[in-house]
Amino acid sequence: MKQKISKTQLIDEVYNSIPGIQLKQVDVVVNSFLDKVSQALSQGNFVEMRGFGSFDVLPSAVRQTGVGDDSLEKKKSYRVKFKPGKKIKENIQKINMDIKNEVK
Repeated sequence: MKQKISKTQLIDEVYNSIPGIQLKQVDVVVNSFLDKVSQALSQGNFVEMRGFGSFDVLPSAVRQTGVGDDSLEKKKSYRVKFKPGKKIKENIQKINMDIKNEVK
C-alpha cells in the first residue's frame, strides 16, 4: 500500500539520519532547497540532480473546447515534467521484480 510522505515527515527522516544536527537546521535546508527548485522552474529553467532525476517546464498543447461558435480556446499553460534518474529507475525495477515474484 502506498504511503504519503509529507514535507514534515521528510524533514524528520533527514533529521533522524544525521547525528548532531538540529531539527531547525534541517527544516531550513529542506525548505531552502525546495524554494530554489521551485524558483528555477518558475523561471523556465531545467533542474538536474544527477542520480535522482531532472525537472523541466514544458508547454501544454493549446486545446479547444466546444463546437462551432461556442468553441473556446484554452490559454497556453505549462506543466512540470519529472524524469527519474538511474538510481530511482533501478529502485522501481526492484519493486517491479518483487511484485512479479509475489504473483508467481
